[in-house]
Formats: sequence, C-alpha cells, structure tokens
Amino acid sequence: MRRPREKATGTMRIFPVFLLALGGAAAFTSPALLSRHQLRRPAVYHGAVSAQKSLVRATGRAGLRSDSLCMKAAPEPAKVIKAGSSEEQEVLGMLTNTGFWSCPPSTATMYLDNQEVFKLLQGKVTITAVTVTGRELGEEIEFDEGDCGIVPPGSYRWKMLKPTTKQTNCREGLQLTTKGWREEPPLKAMMGKGTLSIIGRSSEDDFEYLKKLITDKGLIPETAFENAIQYKLDKDIYLSNLSFAITDRGMLVKDRVTEEVLGVLDGEGFKDYNPDLDYEETERSKRWTKDGNFNVDKLTGK
Repeated sequence: MRRPREKATGTMRIFPVFLLALGGAAAFTSPALLSRHQLRRPAVYHGAVSAQKSLVRATGRAGLRSDSLCMKAAPEPAKVIKAGSSEEQEVLGMLTNTGFWSCPPSTATMYLDNQEVFKLLQGKVTITAVTVTGRELGEEIEFDEGDCGIVPPGSYRWKMLKPTTKQTNCREGLQLTTKGWREEPPLKAMMGKGTLSIIGRSSEDDFEYLKKLITDKGLIPETAFENAIQYKLDKDIYLSNLSFAITDRGMLVKDRVTEEVLGVLDGEGFKDYNPDLDYEETERSKRWTKDGNFNVDKLTGK
C-alpha cells in the first residue's frame, strides 16, 4: 500500500528550507539588479530595500573615515642639525642617559607616536616621511656622520646607506629590534674599561682602544677579518673614528676622515704601515668601502 501522508510530509520539510534560502538571497540582492516584476514581490522588495539602506549606511561611514584621513596634514620632514650649530647643544642635552643602537645597511619604516631625537655617531642615512601604506611624502632628508636629527611623530622610512650607529631617545626597543637595530652596551658597562664618553675622541684614541681590545680578546684570524669588521669593529662606538680595509698584506686600520693608515693587523698582530710596499685591497673589501656590504648584490650582480 502507498503511503501518501509520508510523501507529503517530506515535501513540507523541503518547502520551508527553499523559502528560507529564497528570503536570504533576496536580502543580499542589490535593488539595481532586480526587475520591476521581481520588486512587486513583498518579501523580495523589503529584503532589497533593507540591503540598500545597509549599503548606504556602510558607504557613509566609510566616506567619513576617508574624509577624516584625507584631512590630516602631511607629516613634517625630518630635521638635520649640523655639528657646531646653535641647536646642537640643546639636542645633546635631550640625549642625556639615552641608548646606542646600531644597524647594518638596510631599509626600515618606523611608526612612532613621539618625536625621536638622535645623533648619528657613524654611518649615513636618509629619512623620508611616508603614509601608512608606504607611499613617500616629500623628499629624502640625508644625515651624515656627526649630524643630529629630529624626527616628528608619524611614519618615516629609514635607509641605512652604511653601517650605522646612533644615540637616540627612542624608547621603542621592541620595534627597533624587529626592524634590524641592535642595542649597544650602555656606557656604564664600560666603567673601568676606558673612557665613558666618545665626545672629543680622536682616531688615535680609538686605535689604542682597538689594540687593547685585541690584546684582551685575542688575535683575529685573517679568514675572519670580514666578519670581525661587519659585526663588531664597524659597530663599536669606541671605534667610530676608524675605518678598515682588507688587503693581501693584512687589515689596514685608517682614520675614517683623513684615511691616514694608522697600522696594519695580520695574523701575528699589529705592524707599522710601510708606504713603500704595495697593499692591494681585495674586491670584496672595496665593495664594503663603497656599499657597506662584502657580498655581491644579487639584483645588480655588482
């Protein structure tokens, strides 16, 4: 015998689900895509009108947010304060009891809520104001070794063109670390190990510090010259007046400004520089002197 009652029950189970799906689809259908005949249907009409009102409200809120963003003034460019200027002493006073940070050649965008004041102890950087999406606003401001700088609150892109060490009042230690900066030991850690200040130091002072450092720590193997320069010597704030070049006769230690050779370090220790000899600098060392990197650039092949 047939069971029509069960068949009807199965149909009734499917029909409400179909209506529910139809009503949900109607609620999310744009009125502009519906014909006049379709809009006569009450359920579809009310659903479309409700969707249109929600769209208008959402668009209005987005428009207000966009307008408010557009109305914000562009951030001010970073300010360079040259050594010996009338503003330098004021800036140095703001750097009392602040930290030292070093970074290899790289590019990083910093987002700071407060103004940053710094002094570039070594290296060379450019700073450019950018939007939150990374679009540049204005020109690059260049800072050379010895310059002080003031960076207003906001988003700024730093380009470290050479290995860089700065003294800064920035307290965003976590952000600095994630962007490639490394904190140097505080000056108090040098207590009893030499001077507590780098102000007024000469290349001769730094050279004496280097010789004592080698005596205490041990000789640097010639095969480790590149790593020693890149990760230690060129980042040490007490060697900021020195530069280094690797040759076939050892490592030349030079005055960073005058390029006068102060001594030669090889596998046996320090030796006097002999101007009558030829010291042929390696290609990798020349690349370091120029770009702050011993390795070949993978993009340019140079």
